[in-house]
Amino acid sequence: MESLLNDELASALAELPEALRPSVRNWLDRAGVKDAGFVSRPESLGALLRVVACSEFAAATLRREWAWFLDQAADLSAPPSAEDLEQFAAMIAASDDPPDTVRKALRGYRHRYLLRVLWREVAGLAELEGTLHDLSRLADRLLAAAAAYAERQVEKKCGRVRDGNGRPVSLVILGMGKLGGRELNFSSDIDLVFLYTEGKESDGERCLSAHEYFARVGRGIVALLDEVTEDGFAFRIDTRLRPFGESGPPVTSFAAFESYLQQHGRGWERYAYVKARIVGPRPSAEAARELQEELVRPFVYRRYLDYGVFESLREMHRLITAEVERRDMADNIKLGPGGIREIEFIVQSLQLVRGGSRPELQSRELLVVLPRLVGRHGLGADDCASLAEAYRYLRRVENFIQAIRDRQAHDLPTDPLDRLRLCVAIGCPDWESLLEELDRHRREVTRQFEAVAFRERSGEHPGTDAEGIAALWSRGADAAEWAALFDAREVEQPADVAARLVAFANRPATRQVDTVSRQRLDEFMPALLRLVSVSDEPLVTLERLLAIVEQIQRRSAYLALLNENSQVLERVVRLCGQSAYIAQQIARFPVLLDELLDPRIYTARITRSELESELEDRLEAAEAADSEERVAVLAQFQRASLFRIAVADFNESLPVMRVSDALTDVAETVLSYALDVAWRDLVGKHGEPHFTVDGERRRAGFGIIAYGKLGGIELSYGSDLDIVFLHDSRGTEQVTSGTRPLDNTVFFARLVRRLIHFLTTQTGSGALYEIDMRLRPDGGKGLLVTSTEAFERYQEDNAWTWEHQALLRARPVAGSAVVAREFERIRAETLTHRVRRDTLRSDVVSMRQRMRKELDTGDAEGFDLKHGPGGIGDIEFLVQYLVLENAVARPAVIHYPDNVRQLATLAAAQCLDTDTAFRLQDIYRRYRLQLHHLTLNEKKPLVPQAEFVAEREAVVAAWRAVFGADPP
Repeated sequence: MESLLNDELASALAELPEALRPSVRNWLDRAGVKDAGFVSRPESLGALLRVVACSEFAAATLRREWAWFLDQAADLSAPPSAEDLEQFAAMIAASDDPPDTVRKALRGYRHRYLLRVLWREVAGLAELEGTLHDLSRLADRLLAAAAAYAERQVEKKCGRVRDGNGRPVSLVILGMGKLGGRELNFSSDIDLVFLYTEGKESDGERCLSAHEYFARVGRGIVALLDEVTEDGFAFRIDTRLRPFGESGPPVTSFAAFESYLQQHGRGWERYAYVKARIVGPRPSAEAARELQEELVRPFVYRRYLDYGVFESLREMHRLITAEVERRDMADNIKLGPGGIREIEFIVQSLQLVRGGSRPELQSRELLVVLPRLVGRHGLGADDCASLAEAYRYLRRVENFIQAIRDRQAHDLPTDPLDRLRLCVAIGCPDWESLLEELDRHRREVTRQFEAVAFRERSGEHPGTDAEGIAALWSRGADAAEWAALFDAREVEQPADVAARLVAFANRPATRQVDTVSRQRLDEFMPALLRLVSVSDEPLVTLERLLAIVEQIQRRSAYLALLNENSQVLERVVRLCGQSAYIAQQIARFPVLLDELLDPRIYTARITRSELESELEDRLEAAEAADSEERVAVLAQFQRASLFRIAVADFNESLPVMRVSDALTDVAETVLSYALDVAWRDLVGKHGEPHFTVDGERRRAGFGIIAYGKLGGIELSYGSDLDIVFLHDSRGTEQVTSGTRPLDNTVFFARLVRRLIHFLTTQTGSGALYEIDMRLRPDGGKGLLVTSTEAFERYQEDNAWTWEHQALLRARPVAGSAVVAREFERIRAETLTHRVRRDTLRSDVVSMRQRMRKELDTGDAEGFDLKHGPGGIGDIEFLVQYLVLENAVARPAVIHYPDNVRQLATLAAAQCLDTDTAFRLQDIYRRYRLQLHHLTLNEKKPLVPQAEFVAEREAVVAAWRAVFGADPP
């Protein structure tokens, strides 16, 4: 048997680099392996010798714990037992042994646990995430045990601290850094912040203030874990991340902690607190929620986009780089170029920018949050994959470096034997191969870090007198100086531009901004002025842009966004010069600036399916809990969608009909989701509405019918929604099915009121839509919601011709498919059989005359595109008359609800000359495009009389051909 063991030893030793074999042989002799019965498991010899070869810490621990190792050797390939750890921690927490005995037990358990972790790593049995979690779990549980033991020691002499209700108060510990992120290294410090909720003093024989009481508990924890004894240490503890650092108190109350974060918290601390997690003893649910949700999270994550984080990122990186150069730390895989810290900075920066509005980015674990950053405003999928690969490799190298001697080291070893140890641990054939792989990862990390930290900063914007503009702004130049500069740059209306700029600079709100806002404004304004000075209409553009700046200068993260993204600033200047609507929307809702970060905004198709998918993503990200919150998310979605459409419209990447299609798709998506929210709210309280017909119990449906521009798929910016609400409840037992039943008519009335409340109530993103229900049966005097039976009776008995004209542009847009089909039947039968055709011609002409008299705003100089002779209204009335007149003989003409396709079907049915139909379609589109752009510039629907002359004549000629006279 000894011969067999010798053969196995010789074979296992031969697998190691020759330079490491003497130390391993020496360890074998000292450990007495040959005499210990280990020969029974020769297959473990290779793993044992690799562990000994790559870690002096492991070799020493094995000598001390040889009996334990022999007992556990068969199970070392399994992960550390969570149950065993819990049992050990519970034993320590309840122990009455003296502190020295407890310290010895803690260290012994820790060393054995780390040996098991290292065994699995060297054997290639562990994933990095598993190793980091195992190490973090060890720290969590030993910290909890030490805290419980330390607090009991203080309690014996000093009693307990209690809150105002007499309940005991305990220490609360925030784990920071890698402990907070469950990413602990093999030999990490653990970064802790000691806190307590409240309390005045303890109630024991020796009374202590709450502060002193918990300071003693904290010192007890540090002594148990951090103190170096003959057995080493359990965990080095670093408390320098506490408020005010080393000069601050060792323990802080929640109130003082909140005050510190609000008044003194710095940019780098927000990065640090990304990973803050309650560790050790578990506080009450109330205390945990207060700390995490009310104190830490609002400090770390802003509700708005926070591009100011890149300023602090560059500053931190500058300081670290200077320290690395000063201390010659180029080979430090944590702090050096392309190291772990740069990966953390990349991820945390993107978390801080968007985490306030995307809760899924608030994870503390880097490898968990990293794939969630993939997207149009974050990382590419390939970049994400390469960062994750680099992080895993660097962390494994870091862990193996630290495992050599159980030291918190991050530098690549210079000693040849240590380099061999690292190669053995990581499974690399030689040092050169390891460096090649390491350098590949570090180059990729550096590339990505620079892309994030310095993204799109172009240093210089278009224009020449860059320094001159900045100098004038910084010293508060007067109007004459600015006018001279603008005149020299050949800016139109230089005096007016200068006067507006000086008025802005001298506003109290501008003068009184805080220091950070002032710094960002001083960087922003010269860049803005350079771009404005070369724009087509400098005064108009500056007016619109300064209105935006006046809104965002106190929320200067938006200034930071524009400073960080020169291309976005250029887009903002150009779009605001083109459109008052776009400028006004940005001023009201600065979060829309975020949309301009995506270059696809100018070219991306906007489809119903894409809109629905985006809404789902926003709702999932926001984790909205109640209906009001979901509607607020819906409003944000709507506002962003309308903005993207407007940008695409002005960049001519959407033809006019697609603009209307997209605006209509947004409205339908909003209506559908708002109805779903309102329906679920009421059904949750009262059950679903049902009715009985011929003894059969059926579920009642509800539908939204769109009229006007929404019905005709011709929605414009700022359009009201003309809608009618229908239900199909009838028969008997018309009542809901819940424990608090309602009559169906009451249910549907409440549903409509709730839906209208959702659609019209002002949120942080404005109201969704204005709703017009005057087209319902009996108009303003009618019921809010009508049964399909009553709707059909009204169309047959009471509807006017103009209501049948309106019905031509009506269609179902949300709700029950059954109600939608019933409406389509009623519409078809009404338009074919219920129209009073004997008076149709005179009714249409009379209504057109009345509308022109009331609504035409044209005069000798301006033509009203909507209501002027030969305008949009004439085309619409002409089409409606022809469709209604021919619906009996040519029922296909009623199929479509929009003018353009109605013209096409009229031509196809030979109800209108094909050339005339196509000409009217083209004119209609041109009018609509002009209307869109006038709306976007907040102008009336008027154009000079000299414009669209041929188009107006063609429309008048078509009208004359049908009606025998000019439009009234």
